[in-house]
This record gives sequence, structure tokens and C-alpha cells, in this order.
Amino acid sequence: MTDIELNNSFQWIKEFQQKHGRKPSILHIGNIANNAYNNAKLLNKIGFDCDVICYDYYHIMGCPEWEDADFEGEIKDQFFPDWNAVTLQEFQRPKWFAQGYIMYCLFYLTAKRQNKALLAWFWWQILEIGRFYRCSMNGLLYAIISPIIKLLKLAKQIIFIKNHILSLINQKFHSLLSRKPVKKILEFFKKNIKLAQQKNNFNKVSEISKFDERVQEIIEIFKHKFPERQDQLVSEDLAGYRYIFPFWKKLFENYDIIQGYSTDPILPLLTQHPYFAFEHGTLRDIPFETTARGRLTSIAYSQAEHVFVTNSDCISNAILLAGKNVSGMNHPYDENHGLQVKGWQELRQKLCQQLDADFLFFFPTRHDWVAGTGYADKGNEIFLNAFCNLRQAGYKVGLVCCMWGANVQDSIKLLTEKDCADFVFWSQPMGNVKFERTAKASHVVVDQFKLGSFGGIVFKAMAVAAPVCTYIKEDDILKQYSELPPVINCKSEDEIFRKMEDIIKNPDKLIYLSSLSKSWIDKHHSSWDTLKTQVLAYEAFLNKRGFLPKL
Repeated sequence: MTDIELNNSFQWIKEFQQKHGRKPSILHIGNIANNAYNNAKLLNKIGFDCDVICYDYYHIMGCPEWEDADFEGEIKDQFFPDWNAVTLQEFQRPKWFAQGYIMYCLFYLTAKRQNKALLAWFWWQILEIGRFYRCSMNGLLYAIISPIIKLLKLAKQIIFIKNHILSLINQKFHSLLSRKPVKKILEFFKKNIKLAQQKNNFNKVSEISKFDERVQEIIEIFKHKFPERQDQLVSEDLAGYRYIFPFWKKLFENYDIIQGYSTDPILPLLTQHPYFAFEHGTLRDIPFETTARGRLTSIAYSQAEHVFVTNSDCISNAILLAGKNVSGMNHPYDENHGLQVKGWQELRQKLCQQLDADFLFFFPTRHDWVAGTGYADKGNEIFLNAFCNLRQAGYKVGLVCCMWGANVQDSIKLLTEKDCADFVFWSQPMGNVKFERTAKASHVVVDQFKLGSFGGIVFKAMAVAAPVCTYIKEDDILKQYSELPPVINCKSEDEIFRKMEDIIKNPDKLIYLSSLSKSWIDKHHSSWDTLKTQVLAYEAFLNKRGFLPKL
């Protein structure tokens, strides 16, 4: 994108601010793989006012610390990481990122958006305490519960005294209530409390009625949109959203734009707020499940203002659901994030010495390759066998793997049976900064060999000029990009062995691949292109709703 195109694309953001006296606001719902967090960071930089709600989801890859903190220490539980147990250097969570129990997140962001500073501060503290309780307290639980039990035992000993005191207070209280002035005051308050309760009950009945009406509308839309589906949408599919419906509705009213990630477009669909849908592999299978989740996801994407697709293999399914309201786009990521990472030369030297190697592979991919377990979608065994073949052929190759996925133990067993376990270093899953450092320290970064598409591992590795070996379906990739990424494209053990052997023998090819990788990212996976795709769609939407100044 040229500077002129850039200025023209983003000029309306300044015009919006001049008209309304504030920045255009966006709520991002859901944060798998930090896509919403990264996207909000980029959008905030160019003049938007974004919040992210990451409710009831604590996985390491959905946390800001994972993305931006160069932390030291071990995360023992990937699903409930204890960030208090590691050193985060100077990193602090942004106040626009709400993570925790769903109700606390809703209360916090609603208060924040309504400029209720004290209330927002209160709910932020509750979120912090809630995360600490959920992710950090497991080891402390007994120590906390034990004194509470002792206090309860002590309480039993004073029950007799308490009962006598309460009895005396009760007698005095009833004596006071029998006096006429007090009686009139109490009747006044009783009457007003009753009126308030009636109003509250009326509001509740009204919300229930609105919910039921909206459910029936969505059921009819589904019938019209998907008449051929045997698994038609029913009211029971939406029953679980009944209690939370008014809280989401209240929050959505504070934003100009709502953007749901993965299956979360269901929420604004239900509250009847216009929304954008962002998929990152969601549309491969989920919309076609004969489940409530499948039915709701399919109708949610079909009714979106626009659908952003980050995985090329999902574009055809997106078009099937949403028609022309679909744009392929890059994963949101700052391609220059890792350029300043230091310490990779020392890390390469250390790993080569530890693994008796002079050529390093970095294989950070999730280990899911055994049929019938996990997702079985990565084909890890293909590369592991090729790696062992290289080692047994006399090449001093070393490997860094990450301990995540359903088949880590199967991978360890495979390496052990081939006498190659000593040449593999197993790490805990790496935060982004550590990932970038390890990618730069390695000679080749390795990803999946089954799906044929690429995601975070490939583009983050290429962004730090690391050569990548993976499998891509070239025809699918060319639907999204005008030029294929310069990866070492392999699908079988033999192909990996041949191409890696050639590169090991001809190290100059690595230098060439390294340069090509960074150039391709700058040209085809720039964050500006990611922003432009969304900003143009937002502009059309806000203009249609009369939010932008008329020319």
C-alpha cells in the first residue's frame, strides 16, 4: 500500500472523530490465538478505540502476556496459566482487554464504556482477583481453606451467645416498630419497594419476551437460508443464552462496530446488532456439524455484515454461507514485532552444543497426528521420521519441539524407538518473543504436513526471516495471494529428506530463502493490508448507517 492509498483509506477515521468528538469504537469478542488482541492493537494504532472481551477463556495463547511479554519462568498449566509465577519484565495488561468470568467482563466493559470510572476500576479488580483465584490458587487452596475451617469451628462455640443477643435485639426492634410514626415510615418504604419490584419484574418479562421473539425470528431465517438441512434450528439450541441476553445487549449498545471471532458472531446475531464475523479455521467443519453449535455458527456467518477469512482453505465455505460479503485477509500481526529480539545467536550456539548438532530445526507445531486422538491434523510423524532418517544418514541435525497437543508422548516414543531422542530438546509452548528468538536461532522452522494451509507459525517465522518447511496447497494459496510464499513445500518423508539434504549441503540456499521470506511477508502479509481490508468494510458499514460526514 502506498502512502497516498494509506491516507485515503484511513482519512474517514479522522472525519468520524471530528463529527462525533470521539474515535470509532469496536468490540472484539473472543480471543483464540490472540487474534482479537493483535487485531485490536493494530486498529488502536490507526485511530480506533477497541476493546476485547475474552470471557471464560484463559489459555496461554489467549493472553496478552503470551504475545508481548518476554517472560522468564515456566507456565505449568497451559489452560489456566499462572502469570504471577513468572517474571513479566515491565509488561502490563492493557485496560482495553477484559479476560475472566463472563459476567465480570460484561460489567467491567459496560462501566468502562459508560465512563463510570470508579465502577470500572472496581470490576477490573474483581477480574484480577477472579483470574488469580482461577489460575493461581490451586496450590494455595488448602492453606486458605484450613484457617476458614478453624474459624467455623470457633463459630460453633459462640452460637449459644449469639442466639441470646439476637433474641434481645429482636424484642427491642418489635417494640420500636409498634410506634405509629415509625410504622408510617416503614409503610411508605414498603410501598415504594413494591413498585420498584413490579417495575423490575415488568422489565424482566419484557426482556424474556424480546428474547423469545428473536429466537423465533432466527429459526425462521434458518429455515429460509438452509431449507435443505435436516437438522433445523430449534428454540432449545438458543435456550442457554436466555439469562445472558440482556447483558450482552446492554454492552453492544456502547459500540459503533461489533466483531465476533470464531463462533462468537452468534451473540450479536441474537441481540440483533449488526456485526462482522472473523474466522480463523472456524468454517472448516463447525458450521456443518449437526449440533446446536453448528447450526448457530452457520446462521451467524450467513447473517454477518461481512466475513473476514484468514485461512485460505475456508474461503469456499465462507462464500457458501455469506455469499459476496466475504474477504480473504491476513492474520492480524505486526510483521516487525520480532526484528528487535536479541539473544538468538547465543541460543543457537547453546542448542547446537546441547544436541550435538550443526543444523537446527524448530518444530513448534501442536503434536496431533495419531488417528482417533485429538485433531490428528498436523502430520507431525512425517517430519519426525524424516528428521530421524537425516540423523541416521550421518547429518548432525538437532530439533526443538514444544510439548503441546494430544500426541506428545507418541512423538517421544517414535524418536526414542529410532534412537534420536537425545538430539531433540523439548520446550514448554513458547510465548511470542521466545518463539521469535528460537525461530531466528534455528536454520529451518517446521510446520504442519496435512492441512495444506498456513497460519501463525509460518508467517511469524517468515517475519523474522526464518526459512520454513511445511506443506501448502498451492492452488488454494493462490486464491488469496498473487504469489506463493517461498516455503520449502513438502508432503512426504522422502520429499523432506531430499530437500533438507540439499539445503544442508548448500547453505547459501538458506541465506536466499531467508531474504525471500521477509520480502514476501512485507509484500503480501503486511499489517497494512490486514488493516485496509477491515477498514474499507467498516467505512462502508458506518457510511450506510449515516455515521460518517456527507461529502
